[in-house]
Amino acid sequence: MKYHIDTIPIWDAYHEKEECPLCILKEKSEESYVESFLGGSVMEPATRVEVNEKGFCASHNKLLYQAQKRLSLALMTHTYTMETREKMNKFTSKLSKSVKKETPLASWLKRLAFKSKDDDISKFSNWIKKKVDQCVICDRISNSLERYAYTIIYMWDHESNFKEEFNNSK
Repeated sequence: MKYHIDTIPIWDAYHEKEECPLCILKEKSEESYVESFLGGSVMEPATRVEVNEKGFCASHNKLLYQAQKRLSLALMTHTYTMETREKMNKFTSKLSKSVKKETPLASWLKRLAFKSKDDDISKFSNWIKKKVDQCVICDRISNSLERYAYTIIYMWDHESNFKEEFNNSK
Protein backbone atom coordinates (compact mmCIF):
# COMPACT_ATOMS: atom_id res chain seq x y z
CA MET A 1 0.00 0.00 0.00
CA LYS A 2 1.49 3.34 -1.10
CA TYR A 3 0.79 6.40 0.97
CA HIS A 4 1.19 9.76 -0.64
CA ILE A 5 -0.16 13.12 0.43
CA ASP A 6 -2.78 12.93 -2.34
CA THR A 7 -3.84 9.36 -1.55
CA ILE A 8 -3.99 9.42 2.27
CA PRO A 9 -7.52 10.93 2.46
CA ILE A 10 -8.76 8.35 -0.04
CA TRP A 11 -7.19 5.43 1.82
CA ASP A 12 -8.65 6.78 5.07
CA ALA A 13 -12.12 7.10 3.54
CA TYR A 14 -12.03 3.54 2.21
CA HIS A 15 -10.76 2.19 5.52
CA GLU A 16 -13.78 3.64 7.35
CA LYS A 17 -15.93 0.94 5.73
CA GLU A 18 -18.90 3.26 5.28
CA GLU A 19 -21.38 3.12 2.42
CA CYS A 20 -19.76 5.82 0.30
CA PRO A 21 -16.12 6.86 0.55
CA LEU A 22 -16.77 9.83 -1.73
CA CYS A 23 -19.44 11.08 0.69
CA ILE A 24 -16.89 10.82 3.49
CA LEU A 25 -14.40 12.80 1.42
CA LYS A 26 -17.07 15.40 0.66
CA GLU A 27 -18.06 15.77 4.34
CA LYS A 28 -14.43 16.11 5.45
CA SER A 29 -13.75 18.67 2.72
CA GLU A 30 -16.81 20.65 3.74
CA GLU A 31 -15.78 20.62 7.41
CA SER A 32 -12.28 21.71 6.47
CA TYR A 33 -13.47 24.59 4.28
CA VAL A 34 -15.95 25.84 6.88
CA GLU A 35 -13.20 25.84 9.49
CA SER A 36 -10.80 27.50 7.07
CA PHE A 37 -13.17 30.35 6.24
CA LEU A 38 -13.73 31.02 9.92
CA GLY A 39 -10.02 30.93 10.75
CA GLY A 40 -7.11 33.11 9.72
CA SER A 41 -8.11 33.15 6.05
CA VAL A 42 -10.84 35.65 6.90
CA MET A 43 -8.14 38.32 6.98
CA GLU A 44 -6.47 37.28 3.72
CA PRO A 45 -7.29 39.76 0.94
CA ALA A 46 -7.60 37.06 -1.73
CA THR A 47 -10.13 35.16 0.37
CA ARG A 48 -12.19 38.28 1.04
CA VAL A 49 -12.20 39.19 -2.66
CA GLU A 50 -13.41 35.69 -3.54
CA VAL A 51 -16.09 35.73 -0.83
CA ASN A 52 -17.21 39.23 -1.87
CA GLU A 53 -17.55 38.04 -5.45
CA LYS A 54 -19.31 34.71 -4.85
CA GLY A 55 -20.63 34.60 -1.29
CA PHE A 56 -22.02 31.47 0.35
CA CYS A 57 -25.12 29.42 -0.38
CA ALA A 58 -27.78 29.21 2.33
CA SER A 59 -26.63 25.77 3.43
CA HIS A 60 -23.00 26.78 3.91
CA ASN A 61 -23.94 30.10 5.45
CA LYS A 62 -25.91 28.12 8.04
CA LEU A 63 -22.93 25.82 8.70
CA LEU A 64 -20.66 28.84 9.11
CA TYR A 65 -23.11 30.37 11.56
CA GLN A 66 -23.49 27.15 13.55
CA ALA A 67 -19.72 26.89 13.96
CA GLN A 68 -20.02 29.62 16.64
CA LYS A 69 -17.19 31.80 15.26
CA ARG A 70 -19.46 34.68 14.56
CA LEU A 71 -16.88 37.48 14.42
CA SER A 72 -15.20 35.91 11.39
CA LEU A 73 -18.56 35.34 9.73
CA ALA A 74 -19.67 38.88 10.59
CA LEU A 75 -16.55 40.37 8.97
CA MET A 76 -17.05 38.41 5.75
CA THR A 77 -20.79 39.04 5.67
CA HIS A 78 -20.32 42.77 6.25
CA THR A 79 -17.89 43.25 3.36
CA TYR A 80 -19.94 40.95 1.12
CA THR A 81 -23.09 42.93 1.89
CA MET A 82 -21.39 46.29 1.36
CA GLU A 83 -19.94 45.24 -1.99
CA THR A 84 -23.22 43.65 -3.11
CA ARG A 85 -25.15 46.77 -2.09
CA GLU A 86 -22.72 48.97 -4.02
CA LYS A 87 -23.12 46.88 -7.19
CA MET A 88 -26.88 46.72 -6.76
CA ASN A 89 -27.05 50.51 -6.39
CA LYS A 90 -25.17 50.90 -9.69
CA PHE A 91 -27.68 48.66 -11.45
CA THR A 92 -30.76 50.23 -9.88
CA SER A 93 -29.62 53.80 -10.47
CA LYS A 94 -28.97 52.96 -14.10
CA LEU A 95 -32.38 51.29 -14.40
CA SER A 96 -34.23 54.06 -12.61
CA LYS A 97 -32.77 56.65 -15.01
CA SER A 98 -34.34 54.78 -17.90
CA VAL A 99 -37.79 54.96 -16.26
CA LYS A 100 -39.70 58.24 -16.13
CA LYS A 101 -40.07 59.67 -12.64
CA GLU A 102 -43.87 60.01 -13.08
CA THR A 103 -44.25 56.32 -13.81
CA PRO A 104 -46.08 54.55 -10.97
CA LEU A 105 -44.13 51.92 -9.10
CA ALA A 106 -46.36 49.10 -10.34
CA SER A 107 -45.70 50.04 -13.94
CA TRP A 108 -41.98 50.22 -13.31
CA LEU A 109 -42.00 46.77 -11.67
CA LYS A 110 -43.94 45.30 -14.59
CA ARG A 111 -41.36 46.74 -16.92
CA LEU A 112 -38.61 45.09 -14.88
CA ALA A 113 -40.42 41.77 -14.84
CA PHE A 114 -41.62 41.52 -18.41
CA LYS A 115 -39.36 43.57 -20.62
CA SER A 116 -36.40 41.24 -20.71
CA LYS A 117 -35.25 42.64 -24.06
CA ASP A 118 -33.95 45.67 -22.21
CA ASP A 119 -30.20 45.10 -21.96
CA ASP A 120 -29.81 46.75 -18.55
CA ILE A 121 -32.61 44.65 -17.08
CA SER A 122 -31.09 41.49 -18.54
CA LYS A 123 -27.71 42.34 -17.06
CA PHE A 124 -29.30 43.00 -13.67
CA SER A 125 -31.32 39.78 -13.82
CA ASN A 126 -28.24 37.75 -14.82
CA TRP A 127 -26.20 39.36 -12.04
CA ILE A 128 -28.83 38.43 -9.43
CA LYS A 129 -29.05 34.86 -10.74
CA LYS A 130 -25.27 34.53 -10.63
CA LYS A 131 -25.20 35.88 -7.05
CA VAL A 132 -27.80 33.34 -5.94
CA ASP A 133 -26.19 30.39 -7.73
CA GLN A 134 -22.63 30.87 -6.46
CA CYS A 135 -20.94 29.62 -3.32
CA VAL A 136 -17.23 29.67 -2.54
CA ILE A 137 -17.41 26.51 -0.44
CA CYS A 138 -19.51 24.61 -3.01
CA ASP A 139 -16.95 25.52 -5.69
CA ARG A 140 -14.04 24.35 -3.54
CA ILE A 141 -15.77 21.08 -2.61
CA SER A 142 -16.51 20.44 -6.27
CA ASN A 143 -12.85 21.00 -7.17
CA SER A 144 -11.71 18.73 -4.33
CA LEU A 145 -14.07 15.93 -5.38
CA GLU A 146 -12.85 16.24 -8.95
CA ARG A 147 -9.26 15.81 -7.76
CA TYR A 148 -10.28 12.87 -5.55
CA ALA A 149 -12.03 11.19 -8.48
CA TYR A 150 -8.94 11.63 -10.64
CA THR A 151 -6.75 10.23 -7.84
CA ILE A 152 -9.07 7.23 -7.39
CA ILE A 153 -8.78 6.43 -11.10
CA TYR A 154 -5.01 6.80 -10.89
CA MET A 155 -4.86 4.52 -7.83
CA TRP A 156 -7.04 1.94 -9.58
CA ASP A 157 -4.60 1.83 -12.48
CA HIS A 158 -1.37 1.89 -10.46
CA GLU A 159 -1.99 0.31 -7.05
CA SER A 160 -3.16 -3.29 -6.88
CA ASN A 161 -3.91 -2.97 -3.15
CA PHE A 162 -6.37 -0.22 -3.96
CA LYS A 163 -8.27 -2.41 -6.44
CA GLU A 164 -8.74 -4.95 -3.67
CA GLU A 165 -9.84 -2.28 -1.17
CA PHE A 166 -12.20 -0.79 -3.74
CA ASN A 167 -13.77 -4.15 -4.59
CA ASN A 168 -14.29 -4.92 -0.90
CA SER A 169 -15.91 -1.57 -0.18
CA LYS A 170 -19.64 -1.14 0.22
